Amino acid sequence: MRSLLIALTFTASTALAQTTGTIVLLTPNNETSLRVGKKCDLARTVNWTYNGSTVTCSDLRIWLASGTSCAEEPPADSKELDRVTQAELAAQRTGQVTFEVQDLPGFTDEAPCPVADREDDYRLCASIKLSGAVDCGSGTFQKDDIEIVYDTKPPAVPTIESVAALDSALSIRVNPPDDASKVHLSIERADGTGSAWEMNQSVDQTLFRVENLENGVTYRVTAQSEDSAENRSAASAPQEGTPIPTRGFFDRYVEAQGAETGGCGAAAGGLAGGWVLAVLGFWLSSRRNRS
Repeated sequence: MRSLLIALTFTASTALAQTTGTIVLLTPNNETSLRVGKKCDLARTVNWTYNGSTVTCSDLRIWLASGTSCAEEPPADSKELDRVTQAELAAQRTGQVTFEVQDLPGFTDEAPCPVADREDDYRLCASIKLSGAVDCGSGTFQKDDIEIVYDTKPPAVPTIESVAALDSALSIRVNPPDDASKVHLSIERADGTGSAWEMNQSVDQTLFRVENLENGVTYRVTAQSEDSAENRSAASAPQEGTPIPTRGFFDRYVEAQGAETGGCGAAAGGLAGGWVLAVLGFWLSSRRNRS
């Protein structure tokens, strides 16, 4: 379960007999935004900490709101997650609140979660009123927010740049779109026999190596991108590749049991073969001497 950390830090200026403060909201990765998607029952836990040392002028309030900013106090159409009284703050410095994606205030009975093909802005808000220079009447609210994006729009379709044949394998390079976090690859036999299988990697790894394939068989490959809200794109245009043996000279030499198989070596007769064996013997002797 992912969580958000709300840290509230206050400092005091005794010379002016007033308190100024800052509310800092951060995700676990020290980010200021969070994307959620069609998993409506997916829960998010909020941890809050109060580090103040002076008397506050209001309760600490934490809520969810529609839009791109937070008010000083929860508006009527918001979803309040917690309200910690001034008395409770004196004894309770930390706590937790939990909400689910379906608790975001933009959903209604007519349009409940999930809603397809939407990208809406919300805010996780926290605020508290601090004393002014004279009293609470002249105090000001300190607040901060975290962006929450409800995103059910699929990302753009990736493109397959190349499919290179290897021995019992294919090397596939994919170009993902900017709004993707993962790339999913689907591989199947081009003749439609057998079952397809998938593999996925982050967008930081755009080169796939698909192994355990059959040489001489053509495979069809398609790619899909996935964003951080787990939305998948449509499939890319298919590309095909056929694994082939990539054996070197020594493999073919052993397979031919040391006999000439044509080409320049055959034209030179046994001299060419003898020269190759001499070079090979010298190389093996050199390795033994070095070891």
